[in-house]
Amino acid sequence: MMPGATTEQEKKEAVLAELACYPFKPAWWLPGRHCQTIWGATVRKKLGHFGAPKLRRERWDTPDGDFLDLLFLDGSTTAPVVVLFHGMEGTPQSYYIPGFARHFKRMEWTFSVMFFRSCGFEMNRTATLYHLGATEDPAFVLRNLRERYRGRPLFAIGISLGGNVLAKWLGEQGRDARRWLDAAVIVSPPFDPVAAAPRFHRELFGLYARHFVKTLVPKALDVSRRFPGLLNENEIRKACDFYSFDTAVTAPMAGYRDAEDYWRHTGCGRFLQGVAVPTLLICAADDQFILPECLPHKIAGDSPYLYPLFPKKGGHVGFVSGPAPCLARYWYEEQALRFLKAQLRYGTRDRQSADDMHG
Repeated sequence: MMPGATTEQEKKEAVLAELACYPFKPAWWLPGRHCQTIWGATVRKKLGHFGAPKLRRERWDTPDGDFLDLLFLDGSTTAPVVVLFHGMEGTPQSYYIPGFARHFKRMEWTFSVMFFRSCGFEMNRTATLYHLGATEDPAFVLRNLRERYRGRPLFAIGISLGGNVLAKWLGEQGRDARRWLDAAVIVSPPFDPVAAAPRFHRELFGLYARHFVKTLVPKALDVSRRFPGLLNENEIRKACDFYSFDTAVTAPMAGYRDAEDYWRHTGCGRFLQGVAVPTLLICAADDQFILPECLPHKIAGDSPYLYPLFPKKGGHVGFVSGPAPCLARYWYEEQALRFLKAQLRYGTRDRQSADDMHG
């Protein structure tokens, strides 16, 4: 526990006071939420890997006979370990991977990225696709990282869909999550997909939904061809947004009735009350994927473990600042690092040690 603080609530207030000293100031040359959002997936994605640290690949076999692809940046043998769970249709080229890698290289922390099934270096073996509620693989990875890096602080960062999965897992596990994780950062998760879906599908005449479905459909068709009778190929081909894709693919594969039933049961907002690990929530009120009224102000305010940062601007995983494009900075990355450093400085080990569990 931090000097001068006797409770988790006091620790939370002190850390939030520190973070408040660095308010988000949107880049003047990226006006509006769409520019903030699209910059990362276009310009930053093209330029972000130049000069970025090289990450090594590992492939882990899973208990169900499949595999997970991971990337690693090795740091000091005593430094903290951070694992990142990417957003929807993330790939090894996702712009936030080299962004965080640069920071952790400088800090000499170990950094890893887990790729959800179908998002790694090749399609997976089993009839399994990732989704908002698919917590099994992140749980498997966290357990193995804790075992590999015994005695070292372990942190997790979740981006968008990956943030939703991480928050859902944290809420489901409650205090048990402390055995595996010391703190978490969740950026732009869909707190209530059912409420946000109608507006999201209207944004830019459906551009965002079509962008994701364009790559999701071939993956679903691949699974359908390898496992005949599992899915309806005609319905997959007709999918043009998340309503139709999740009803045709995600819902039946995950055991839900349709898209809205799937969204209702997996949106992370309903799990936040159970979170018992210090968790930073970063989300903009103008995020086009999330309605401002869905931001969990009350739940986060009432919990000593949820640290809310909900600026008015920033778009979806945007938060770009800086005086010029060549000097762009990314506020959510900087705040994530400040939060994790604060957890180290003020004490992270309010949990049963996994080292003790394993003897």
